[in-house]
Amino acid sequence: MLYKTRGIILKKIMHADNKMIIHVFTSEYGYKSYMSYFSLRKDKKKLLSLFIPLAVVELLIEQKQATSMGYIKETHLIHTTSPYSFNIEKASISQFLNEALLKILWQCGSDVELYDFIEKALIKFDESSFTPDFHLRFLLHLTDYLGCFPENNYSKENALFNCKKARFEKGNDAKDTELDECLHSLMQQDLFANHWQSVVPVHLRNPLLKTILSYYTEHIVNLSTLKSQEVLHMVLRN
Repeated sequence: MLYKTRGIILKKIMHADNKMIIHVFTSEYGYKSYMSYFSLRKDKKKLLSLFIPLAVVELLIEQKQATSMGYIKETHLIHTTSPYSFNIEKASISQFLNEALLKILWQCGSDVELYDFIEKALIKFDESSFTPDFHLRFLLHLTDYLGCFPENNYSKENALFNCKKARFEKGNDAKDTELDECLHSLMQQDLFANHWQSVVPVHLRNPLLKTILSYYTEHIVNLSTLKSQEVLHMVLRN
């Protein structure tokens, strides 16, 4: 059986001398792993450039048996980051989101709305001016498509966010609620900040990211061991 699908490249793994296993989040079939064969002399460099993490592609797949791994017959590149517009901050955020999406999406089946959100968000991020809190907004908005967006019940009385209960509640301690107020603000804002929306202050970015990752760990998948998180923190600390 042959079929076409649009997909976001998440990872490629060299397998022997002439084949790669490509992990893709597809629009019609969810998370899939496909085999790609290539000629060492002719195809390797071209295919490596096509299968860059977070590249958007259209794939022609040959599936011989329902239980077997599909084989990529053709790959058409739809979007990838231009090598002539390299930005270390954007690259760090992309690397971080790539690692996070690998953990989040591996168990996801077909979900066109989820796929469309991710594809459009990544392309617009690449084509827009740099926003240092995009990864925070993206992960927060993504929970809506994963079915667990936090309850937006923030108030003067309910000013502390509880990750386990996915809501704001009263607190008996004297905790500084600046972080929780910022989280509440992001929950009401668009994915890409408009002129009237404030960017997350530098001193709150890392604490807010830790809160969001803790929320994912409680409700979706463990994101407490992302290797790229420290690199991201170092790059965006100013």
